[in-house]
Amino acid sequence: MEDIEYRYINFDNALFKQVINLRYDILFKPYGKIQKYTYDQFDSYSYHLVGIIDNNIVSYSRFTPLSRDNTVGKISNVVVHPDYNNMGIGIDMLKIHIKTSLEKKIKKIYLNARIDTIEFYKKAGFFTESSVFISDKSGLTLQKMFLKVD
Repeated sequence: MEDIEYRYINFDNALFKQVINLRYDILFKPYGKIQKYTYDQFDSYSYHLVGIIDNNIVSYSRFTPLSRDNTVGKISNVVVHPDYNNMGIGIDMLKIHIKTSLEKKIKKIYLNARIDTIEFYKKAGFFTESSVFISDKSGLTLQKMFLKVD
């Protein structure tokens, strides 16, 4: 595999335009519910993790502190360009977010997993919580999952 650089960027970074395109092309466009995706209310205060190869963003995930006391966080918009699937990039990004959670004293991480990714997250230590639901935003069937961070 080519060398990949992981780093957090701000949502006002020029590279974030690539993030917007990658998020839309993989997470929303195939399902036809959203015609255009730009920003949402969480982008301004989230941690935006990108994987970069040759100045191109090939992966992205977002980590957002959720609680007032910053003990709960959420991972969302996890996406890897199809040319780079099954290369360990997704698990690398999860490990980086978990490390960040430990540094920020976050105790519990939530995410909403697509049905086809539940086993991936279980292998990473996440547990299912409650029943599946349909996302209002994307129309996808999702499973809420969590990880206790120690």
